[in-house]
Amino acid sequence: MGFLDKVKGLVKGRETQIKDGIDKVSDTVESKLPKHAEKIDSASDKAKDAVDKLTGATTPTPTPVPTTGTGTAPTPTPKATPSPAPAPSATPPPVTPPTADPPSSMT
Repeated sequence: MGFLDKVKGLVKGRETQIKDGIDKVSDTVESKLPKHAEKIDSASDKAKDAVDKLTGATTPTPTPVPTTGTGTAPTPTPKATPSPAPAPSATPPPVTPPTADPPSSMT
């Protein structure tokens, strides 16, 4: 087992944690060196791409929205929304007082 295989084994299943760590480090460095923010962002993107390459994962790329001949994007189909629950009644039902048992005679 080579060195690269060991690294792949360590990275597998921890991609999100590693990428979060890369983001935290790049944010910290950017706060110290704001004039180099573009280079830091570029380096962190390359580091995250390297993590994807090690695990064989691909970073999802946004798919272009097909346009019609008019040059406008198609209108998305609205999702069905559940109907709201009925509102509670404004007047509560009448309350009947409890019936009292006649007193028992004590003899």
